[in-house]
Amino acid sequence: MNQEIQQFRATLPINEFKQEILKQTLENTFIIITGDTGSGKSTQLPQYLLDDENFRLSICEKRKQFLEEQVEEKEQPKVQGFLSKKQKPFVPEDRKNSTDLKIVVTQPRRMAAISMAKRVAFERNQNLGSEVGYSIRFDNSTTNTTQLRYVTDGILVRECLQDKDLTGYDVVILDEAHERSLYTDVLFALVKTAAKRRKGSLKVIITSATLNINIFKTYFEGCPYVKVHGKSFPVEVKYAEHNITQQKRNHDAVNAAIRMHLHEGPGDILVFLPGSEDCEVCRKFCYERLAEVLNSGVEVPSVLLYTLYGSQTSEDQSQVFQRADEHTRKIIFCTNIAETSLTIDNIGFVVDTGYVKQKVYNPRTGMDSLIIQPISKTQAIQRTGRAGRTQPGKCYRLFSKQFYESLSEHTTAEIMRVNLASVMLLLKSMGIDDVVRFEFMEQPTQEAILQSLRQLYLIQAIDEDGYITPMGYEMSRYPLEPSYAKALITSKLMECSSEMSAIVAILSTESIWQRITRVDVDGYQKLQEIQTQHADPAGDHLSLLKIFSEWRQATFNEQFAKDTLLNLRSLRQADNIRQQLQQLVEGTSKKKCFQFYEQDYLYKLFRKQKDSKKWNINESIKLALCSGFYFNTARKMHNGEDTYLMVYPEGTVVDTDPQSVYTVIQQYPETVIFTELGGTSQVRGVMKLISEINIEWVKPYFSNMVKVDLFKLARIEFQQRGRDAVHERRQKKIQEQEKQKEQEEKEKLEKHQLYKARFEQRKKVKM
Repeated sequence: MNQEIQQFRATLPINEFKQEILKQTLENTFIIITGDTGSGKSTQLPQYLLDDENFRLSICEKRKQFLEEQVEEKEQPKVQGFLSKKQKPFVPEDRKNSTDLKIVVTQPRRMAAISMAKRVAFERNQNLGSEVGYSIRFDNSTTNTTQLRYVTDGILVRECLQDKDLTGYDVVILDEAHERSLYTDVLFALVKTAAKRRKGSLKVIITSATLNINIFKTYFEGCPYVKVHGKSFPVEVKYAEHNITQQKRNHDAVNAAIRMHLHEGPGDILVFLPGSEDCEVCRKFCYERLAEVLNSGVEVPSVLLYTLYGSQTSEDQSQVFQRADEHTRKIIFCTNIAETSLTIDNIGFVVDTGYVKQKVYNPRTGMDSLIIQPISKTQAIQRTGRAGRTQPGKCYRLFSKQFYESLSEHTTAEIMRVNLASVMLLLKSMGIDDVVRFEFMEQPTQEAILQSLRQLYLIQAIDEDGYITPMGYEMSRYPLEPSYAKALITSKLMECSSEMSAIVAILSTESIWQRITRVDVDGYQKLQEIQTQHADPAGDHLSLLKIFSEWRQATFNEQFAKDTLLNLRSLRQADNIRQQLQQLVEGTSKKKCFQFYEQDYLYKLFRKQKDSKKWNINESIKLALCSGFYFNTARKMHNGEDTYLMVYPEGTVVDTDPQSVYTVIQQYPETVIFTELGGTSQVRGVMKLISEINIEWVKPYFSNMVKVDLFKLARIEFQQRGRDAVHERRQKKIQEQEKQKEQEEKEKLEKHQLYKARFEQRKKVKM
């Protein structure tokens, strides 16, 4: 290992706590470690464990003992709490006698997983993907021999589907736990249960910059807690006299950054803004303001302006981390991604607007609202701390001291404010039927759980008693929202899976169009002209497919993408995802799913069109979309051009997305289906990703939406009336299905015998 790297690692704050951490991890199943951002938790901790011989030998021995016990078990006993007792133990043969440690580190953000893996591979002088690698959705840089994997939390949740005891790992490190992302909260429960079953052969480490320690210690059974004290410098905090308005927020943030640049000493400036568009707007405005200052005769020191937010490509984000030339300052306009997930060196000054843009789901309307909300005190402290890592710093908060005191202590967990359908399906597919009593760290509202189960029932992922169906199992294989999985499965039967895979792949990346804001008037006008030229009146889904197909037909031409203002990196990523989705579709069992389509109206409609030779692949695509999203149907209001009424909840008014094809071409169909409902308030929704449909296609399904017994779906009935009633109804249903099948076979046989008798009779007459 390079001596310079070794010296750097020795200077990190966590190095002083190395032996204490190794001791506590060896002696305990769970351990909590907190420390300031930049203390080395994410990169050094897994290396300490990987390189310690005593720890490795101890864990390998415990793992071998556990796996030998598993082999002896003919049937897996009931897991304490909530796991099904019917699943057979998963015992990887190559792990029983292996002397290698396997460590997985989860990250809430893709960029963090990639950057951490690259950094550790560099420190260990290894090629990325060999000893150290990363795995994120649709991008895997690991092999079977990889010992240290950095993964997004959703990836590890999916691995729990195949191996709920996580026997492929010896240590699970849940990093950035304070962010309380959706899948991290799910992992708390899954990993806790797996560790208790593993009897000391699986170590769980929860790490974070700041935590509500009491909640975490209680949840993880009073486990030990190690606080890594960093070498931070004092940060002077200044408040605004008055809270700024939303209209002035970006203006004041830029002016504050420019004042710091002109009048403060060395150190880069980090400006925290609510969303990505704010970042781009502020960077442009900052260029203009600096030009004005320069033209007025004031000397402006050398400066580089950057933006940093989650939807950027890794190439764009990596520029921020490159050290600037001497006497050149960086001003970085960023979202909350820079609070803890990523460490940027040489920050001396912070401007904090005090707001963040968050997705908030309303289970009553099914609407996801992207709302600008005040941050928590924890977030404010984190932002301030970025200025004091390498030098005494300053933080200017664009809000009053009184406003700060009114902030909530901690950030609301994501599980409390998002759609839970995908999580509920994953839990069901793991045999966890009683999702209402699942051991979440913080219990979501009953309404949120019930509405997510309702959505799963409407797309046949679960039955009326809340049990997962064969269709649901197939859907759970897809790393997508369940409705998109249903649309993909349907597309296989409707012979348009290649096209549907492309559409879903495009929607799984950042926008395939170049990011041009309304601030750039000429650029934005040109973008709208190009979008109009390539628009398909059938809707947004087919318009995206059209431009994507044109790029592919142009042999993935870079110049074509440039001329049509397409984001080349997004196009390439979408094509990679398309291929992976196509493989998943090909692996979907038609046999398991077909029973759900035999009497399905949309499938019958497809068969009728196919048999009459009036088949149109675009119609099939829209029929497949309807199968997953029919409950998102809306009818045009006759007193408003671009305003619609949702079919369910009945009477809910929604608007058309300004970015929709229909807004661009100024044509609004009578009936549409949409695959996303968003907006910037919780009062009125905005339909996004819209396609025109025939109302007759979805009418037969409307009755499903009003006669759903939510308590029965949640098996609350089971809790009240006992398991027998549910089991009896389930058995009766199975018997009825078997009886019906026997009757059909009998009728089929009788018809065959009748035809055979008539044939024999005709033969005799001819003779």
